[in-house]
Amino acid sequence: MLLEIEHHLKFSYEHFIRESHLEVRVEPRSQSGQMLHDFRLRLGPNTRITRYEDWMGNAIHWFSITDYHDRIELLVQSIVDTSTNPMKVLECADPLPTGPADLNHYDFTLCTGPIMMSDALVQLHSELRLSAAASIGECLRILGDGLASEFEYRKNVTFFDSTTDDFLDLRGGVCQDFAHLSLGLLRMTNIPCRYVSGYLHVDTQDIEPSQSHAWIEVWTPTNGWMAFDPTHNRQPDDRYVTVGYGRSYNDVPPNRGIYSGDASEQLEAMVVTRPATSREHPRLDEDSMHIDLPVYRELPDRDGKTAITAGEAAASQQQQQQ
Repeated sequence: MLLEIEHHLKFSYEHFIRESHLEVRVEPRSQSGQMLHDFRLRLGPNTRITRYEDWMGNAIHWFSITDYHDRIELLVQSIVDTSTNPMKVLECADPLPTGPADLNHYDFTLCTGPIMMSDALVQLHSELRLSAAASIGECLRILGDGLASEFEYRKNVTFFDSTTDDFLDLRGGVCQDFAHLSLGLLRMTNIPCRYVSGYLHVDTQDIEPSQSHAWIEVWTPTNGWMAFDPTHNRQPDDRYVTVGYGRSYNDVPPNRGIYSGDASEQLEAMVVTRPATSREHPRLDEDSMHIDLPVYRELPDRDGKTAITAGEAAASQQQQQQ
């Protein structure tokens, strides 16, 4: 499926802040079953953006704004070609591992960060009897059915830093929580598994909006990494777009940063996906690659008398970053 994705992030601050340093992980990967054809990142206020890759090959875009500002906006546009994986993870006949993972997969067997080894997690693992499964595929079927019967998808009850214990206590949460709990249960069964961040396209966006999404992948000796969506209890198909891999959400948040100032921050995020008709966006000239938001060399009044132009801002940022 050829998909066009728009991801809009708006940061607003109660008062002017002195500087911001922000990194975003919003560029879809190119890999087996998925090809990124076009990627555009528009940013305001205008500043230089640096791209690099982390230890998992996830693309990160980093930037700083070192003049006074009270808003930051990013508009990310991607065109991605996806395909359905013919290998069915729920049919994987590989037996469960009988011991610790090799060093290449060791990081994906640890319960750390938001994935907490606790009495509640041990109890659920025992109740589901995952270790008694005859194969990895059967283990995932038991896991998916168990979570579907015991937990409810509920928004606004957990937070970005919620743990598996929080989810176990509330019995409700979002895709991030379903992914973390699944990782904890599978790692207790010695199955290497990793967190996946990305997007999920839905056809009825007037009823259910597209969204950033999270699911998991498990390592199988026969087929390598295979994907499973514990939130919907199914194998991902060509509606899923992968952005990043990690041990947990902590490795692949869509945005992370710091700013200098005592103002509170508010974030608005919106994702729109649609079938694409071309593998390229119309070419953008250099002037249209930024979002025109003002910055100030000195703390301004609200009338903006000390605002500087986008060109001046870019020059100022470049001098300070050299």
